[in-house]
Parts: sequence; structure tokens; C-alpha cells
Amino acid sequence: MPHRVGIVGAGRIGRLHAANIGRRVDRLRAVGVADPDAASAAVLAAELDCRAHEDWRELVARDDVDAVLLCSPSGEHAAQIAACAEAGKHVFCEKPIADELAGADRAVEAAESAGTVLQIGYNRRFDRSFAAVREAVAGGRVGAPVLVRVTSRDPEPAPREVMERIPGLFVDTTSHDLDMVRFVTGQEIVEVTARAGSLVSDDARELGLVDTALTTAVTEAGTLAAIDNCWRSAYGYDQRLEVHGTEGTALAGNELLDTTRVADGAGFHAPPLPHFFLDRYAETYVDELEAFADALEGARVPVSGRDGRAALAAALAAQRSSLEGRVVRLDELVRG
Repeated sequence: MPHRVGIVGAGRIGRLHAANIGRRVDRLRAVGVADPDAASAAVLAAELDCRAHEDWRELVARDDVDAVLLCSPSGEHAAQIAACAEAGKHVFCEKPIADELAGADRAVEAAESAGTVLQIGYNRRFDRSFAAVREAVAGGRVGAPVLVRVTSRDPEPAPREVMERIPGLFVDTTSHDLDMVRFVTGQEIVEVTARAGSLVSDDARELGLVDTALTTAVTEAGTLAAIDNCWRSAYGYDQRLEVHGTEGTALAGNELLDTTRVADGAGFHAPPLPHFFLDRYAETYVDELEAFADALEGARVPVSGRDGRAALAAALAAQRSSLEGRVVRLDELVRG
């Protein structure tokens, strides 16, 4: 029998997960949708043939809901995770786990105390190429990791109304890449430095947000990581990863729309990159929900609440470093 799932948030990512549950993830079945925008909730609920709610608390309180997918604004995640745990509901939460560490800690503690599943949506861990890099590193094929390079550039800035709701580039974007550093090295980040600016988006500049950043991180083993982010990439969604070690290098390059190449008098021409994350990472969103279903059936949670907390801590350290112009150690954040 499928696990009965409620979806909180009927925006873009909520609709994506709903579509995957409805068409491709047979072990999950949507039984309710909640969104303060009643019309959006009603439309998505009608597509899924389930009930709509304006208040997420009503959804969580239902006896016929086994688990909840949180696709709500970041600032609401911590309280919603805690409420779900108190109600005995398992949770799949879109990243970030929270927008501040105290909330993340409360969320993790609530889920662990209740014994409920808490999985965070860092979907890039499920990308076949990035997972292959991790396997190469874990298998010792590159020796001890010494350098990690991550490039993550969006084709265009988000609409202004989306920018007004997100916690900023470091938490919204760079946290993916900091999580990837932890994922491929198997090491914890202990120190972060970042420089950032508002260079490509007038909306970001007017809202006081940065849209371009260089972040460096140091792990507990001394591995050095460099991450570059930008919210504008004219040639498409640029996603690359490299781990250089004492015995070799593992690289994951960009995936193209197809493998065709054309040569003429002007040179060799390759197909374009996928336009954005829904194109580039479509399969990862299915795979992470399959992994969530596995976790509901007793398997290890592949991206735990503690993983989400670690990525958030590193992202907040990067944000502080950018603002204060200095190296930030993550244990500073623990101390407050």
C-alpha cells in the first residue's frame, strides 16, 4: 500500500514533486495539499484528486497522512518540521532545513526525539555524475582529496517576487555546493571564506541581495574547496564538479541536451546546456522521492536533518564572511 503524503506548498517545487508522485513514484500517494493561496491549493489538489487546505496545520493533523512534503518558504521549515514530528508525521523537507541555526537544531531534535524520518532535499546527491565522483573518491581512485572545485551558475536571476522570499544566494544556492563538498569528500567543513557582489541583477541590487560569489571552504582533513556561483549564465545552466587528489582527479562536466556535434568552416559546435534545474536535474527529483519511500520502509535516510543542518551552517558562515570580510569558522556559529 502506498505511503499517504500531504504536500505543503503549491508553488513550482511543490507542483514538481506532486507530478512525480502522481506519475512516477508509485510508493507515495498524495492525499492532501496545503497552501495559503487557496486557489493554487485547489488547482493542485484537483489534479491529484485529493483535498485542499489553506492552513498546513489542518493537513498535518489528518489521521490519513503518513508523511509530509514541505515545499514552503524556508523560514517556515523549522516550525513545520517540529509540528510534524509532534504529530508523528515523517517529513521530506526542501532545502534549506531552516533559515537560521537555532531553528535547524530545534527541527533536528524534534524529529530525532519523535523517531520520525527527516530527509532534506539536496537533490544533487542523486545526480548520476556527481554520485560517480563520490564513488571514485570513496573507492580511493584519486587518493586523498586535496582540492574540490564546484561551479554552479544559473541561466538567469529568479523573478523579483521569488527573490523577495528566498534567504539569499548563500543559503539558497551555495548551500547546495557546500553540501556537495561534504558529499564527495566525506569530510566536514570547518572554515569558510566568501566574497560576493550584486553584479548581474538590478532586482538583487535593489533588494540588498548578492547575485555572484566566490566561496572557499576548508574541511577537517585540510581539503581545500572553491565554489563559484552566479545568477546569470548566458550559455545555460552551468554545473561542474572536480575532486583532485594525491593519486588522480575525478571530474563531472556539464550534461548537454544531446550528444550531437556539428563541424563546419566556423569550427566544432556542441548542443546547448539544459536551461535550468528542472531540466538538468529532472531524474534526481524522482530518485530522492524513491529514497524517501525507502526510508519510510526502514532504509537509511540518505540526506538527514543533520546533513541539512551542516549545509546551512556552512552557508551562514559564508554569508557572515562576505559581510564581515574575514574567515569564519563554523564553531563560531555554534557559540553564537
